[in-house]
Amino acid sequence: MMLPKKIIGLALGVTLWVGGISAAFCALQRYSVADGAARPPSDKTAAFFAAHRQHGRPLLVMAVHPLCPCTDASLDELGDLLARSHGACDALLLQYQPLEGTPDWPVDTALRKLGGVGVKVVLDQGGKIAAEFGAETSGHVVFMDANGIIRFHGGLTIARGHHGRSQSQDAILEILGGGRPVLASAPVFGCALESECTPTNTR
Repeated sequence: MMLPKKIIGLALGVTLWVGGISAAFCALQRYSVADGAARPPSDKTAAFFAAHRQHGRPLLVMAVHPLCPCTDASLDELGDLLARSHGACDALLLQYQPLEGTPDWPVDTALRKLGGVGVKVVLDQGGKIAAEFGAETSGHVVFMDANGIIRFHGGLTIARGHHGRSQSQDAILEILGGGRPVLASAPVFGCALESECTPTNTR
C-alpha cells in the first residue's frame, strides 16, 4: 500500500505532465492560426507586372521561401486554383534567395513542388521584389486581373500548413469569372521570408 506522500507526489507528477501537454498543445494551436506580417502592394509593382504579365491576361504572383514547411500548403492551394481556373490565369513565383548566396541553396524547389506547369520563377535576392509587393511572409500573393487592376492580396491558406480550399481561392476564381467578391485581402500563414528555415523541411 502506497504511503500518502507517494500518492500525493504521483498525483502532482501526473498533474504537471498533463498541464505540460495541454500548454504545448495550446501553444501549437496558437502558432497554427498566427498570421505573418503583410502589407498592401506598393505602386512599384506596376513595373514588375508590366514586364511579366501578358497583355489582357490575369497574373497571380506568390512570394515563397523554398525552405518554409508552410510553403507546401500554399503551393498546393495555388496549384488547385490554377487547375480550377482552366487556364484563365497565369502565375509567377518570387522565390526568396539570400543576398549572400550559399552553395547548397535550392533554386528550383518551389517550382518542383508545384509541378512546373505554366509557372515562371523569379529568384528574389534578399526579398527586394517581395517587399514592393508588401510580402514579408511566405505564401503571400498579389493578383492582378485582365484589366491590369490589383484585386486581391494576402494568403491562400486558412492556417499554417493547412491544405484545403479557402475563401481566398474562391474570391480569385470569382474575379476570373467576372464577379466582384467582397474579399479583397486575407491573412498570410507562413514563415517570414528572411527567416532561417531548415533544409529538412524540403522534399
